[in-house]
Amino acid sequence: MLLGSAGTGKTSLKRSLMEKPFNPHTTSTIVSDVSSVRPFGHEWQTMREKKWREATKEDEIQELAHLLESSLSRPSSHNASILSAEYSHNESSTSSIASDLNVEGRIQSLLRKAKGSTGQTTKSFVQPFLHIWDCGGQPVFLEILPAFLTPRTMFLLLFDASKDFRKRWQSRQNTPDGKVLFGEVVNESTSDLMAKWMSTIHSHLMKHNKDNTSSSSLYCIGTRGDKLNSEGKKEVKQQMQSLFEEKDFSDLIKDVLIIDNTTSGRGEKEDPSIKELRKAIDGFIKKLVVPTPVNWVLFRKVYQELKQNVISASDAIAIGVACHIPAADVPEVLKFYHELGALLYYPQIEGLKNKVILSPKWFVDTIGKVFMFPLERGWSKEDRWSLFQNKGILVQPLYQEVWQSSGIDPEEIIELLVYFRLAAPVQTELSRFKQYFLPAVLQGYTGDPNEVRPGYELRASPVHITFSTGYVPPGFFTRLATTVATDANVKLKVAHSKLEIKSIYRNRVCFSYGRPSDDFVLIDINDAIHVNVLRYVPECSHPVPFKTVCQKIMKLLEECCQQVEDTLTLYHNGNNADQSRKVQYVCQCSPSSDVHYINDIDAEKQLCSEFVHCDMETIPRRLTSNELLWFKEISVRESNDQQKVTSILTITNLLDIIRVLEKCNFQNRKWRKLGLCLGLIHPELKTIEDNYPRDAERCLEECLAKWLTVDIEATWDKLAIAVDEVGEILVAEYIRSTKGL
Repeated sequence: MLLGSAGTGKTSLKRSLMEKPFNPHTTSTIVSDVSSVRPFGHEWQTMREKKWREATKEDEIQELAHLLESSLSRPSSHNASILSAEYSHNESSTSSIASDLNVEGRIQSLLRKAKGSTGQTTKSFVQPFLHIWDCGGQPVFLEILPAFLTPRTMFLLLFDASKDFRKRWQSRQNTPDGKVLFGEVVNESTSDLMAKWMSTIHSHLMKHNKDNTSSSSLYCIGTRGDKLNSEGKKEVKQQMQSLFEEKDFSDLIKDVLIIDNTTSGRGEKEDPSIKELRKAIDGFIKKLVVPTPVNWVLFRKVYQELKQNVISASDAIAIGVACHIPAADVPEVLKFYHELGALLYYPQIEGLKNKVILSPKWFVDTIGKVFMFPLERGWSKEDRWSLFQNKGILVQPLYQEVWQSSGIDPEEIIELLVYFRLAAPVQTELSRFKQYFLPAVLQGYTGDPNEVRPGYELRASPVHITFSTGYVPPGFFTRLATTVATDANVKLKVAHSKLEIKSIYRNRVCFSYGRPSDDFVLIDINDAIHVNVLRYVPECSHPVPFKTVCQKIMKLLEECCQQVEDTLTLYHNGNNADQSRKVQYVCQCSPSSDVHYINDIDAEKQLCSEFVHCDMETIPRRLTSNELLWFKEISVRESNDQQKVTSILTITNLLDIIRVLEKCNFQNRKWRKLGLCLGLIHPELKTIEDNYPRDAERCLEECLAKWLTVDIEATWDKLAIAVDEVGEILVAEYIRSTKGL
């Protein structure tokens, strides 16, 4: 798998491995390019040539012929029954599905071709196939790549060796007409991107399989070596090695090579590093070669003959049974080819467990098509593309138009993106159609992480969510943003006009919590997720204490982070990634000091009255007013506070409240004033009145339901106060007496 930023030369490296002449006008890969390659040469030679090249149908037939010869030389083999001339269709073991797909005819045709190909070679060599994934390097496409990482993979992580490691990376695209388009400048340097990918690959894959024969390896490949002399190459190699020395993932990285792709295909003049890389890949292949049942190989040949992009799991089982593979073993066969990158099979994911994707390239291109708005033209509704491009809001008519010819129901594709947490269903005033939020398509934010909308009254000290790897894993932030967006108390802060400040980017998303006056902002700052929480009204005019809101938001973020980790774990068959999270509270001991954290602090145990310390100050100090917001007050009234917490009302208490009010003969016609006293706003009450005209009883019920939904700290005490204010004094006294207030 070739990974790296856009414009680093991944496609050129692929050409170099195949000894094709360098093409200075190679166009940039969009989404991905998946190729099946025969790495001929060294031990993997044939009688015809020693070059790597694209696999052909003839190669597939010859491979089957070699296996046929090998199998027939061992009559006792279980596979002989399949490849013998007496092979016949067993009606009892094959379902009608196999008949519909003409599996029998395809098997017989393959065997005839394989039989005709035998005897053309004098010796049977192991003939491996490589599936080379040349992945698009644009930031948006890095978000979907975690779904395709498997342990039977060699990763070639590319970087431009001619550029300064410390400079922020800029997206680059080579067009078919020879032009170079420079895109956004992201808030990450080359060293940031490289270290992030190293740690992520390690975290997701090293614990996937403890079998040494299937562990991944990674090579760091510096391109544009033609622009460096020998001393420069040596210096770049040392800089790259310093990124992973003494890191947990150092064992994953086998070497750093600086390559000159311009020498590709020039025989003796070819850069020795290219030959060294081919040799390393040969060694990796040799390590992964395992005895594969001929039935399994035949299974792959048959599904390739189908020329379909997707089949059902039932179809796959029927094909397997026709190839004399027990039905119970077919999922294992599918998993085997999934790890080789030959197909995609996700039995652990609800939306995909009954599907087998036979063409990985088609699948990635289909998902990625909606991300290609800068490159595609001619869509019927440019304003919908603009809404998607500028605000990340994808409306139903647009994705239906984009995916209508994909062969899969567009609704299934969007649900798949939701399941992968690349999209989240949202409701905004920007469109009347069904809407989804996809932050991955947006431009990145490169400003100050502490920059917020002006005019706030209260602001909590920043909080960082950090990871043991030292970097926010690729794809984690956008998935966190979509997960948060689905919470009932959260709304996206989308700019409705050009005059409003833009608040949503790929790596920076602003939400409101509970009420529009409370904002919280999430920002990916590479080594952590930065959290800001602000209130834009005075504390006295808000029904919920700001401290409570801060703590509720932190609890929400903890839950959402865990959901994202669970999703990423599903990509890898349920194996937990070894990357622990930690909430760090940014120390406010000095406004001018560098960002650092309060030491050894636990939100569940920290007392507001206790002293804290940090690495910058040797003298312990008390928490500042904006730091205190994250921690609970513990005092002599603790027991009363705990009792109050347990008396929080939710929508499940609606019937109890209605029964109490009915028992005390509360006047239903006072529902509107009661709503105002409970903190509801006029438009909300007007909507209730319009929906249920002249039905005071139903209006009261809807008013109370709205209050229980909006106020995250609704209590009997608040209800009693509101009832008292509307003049129902006896009802208020009854509530207080019966609820022990």
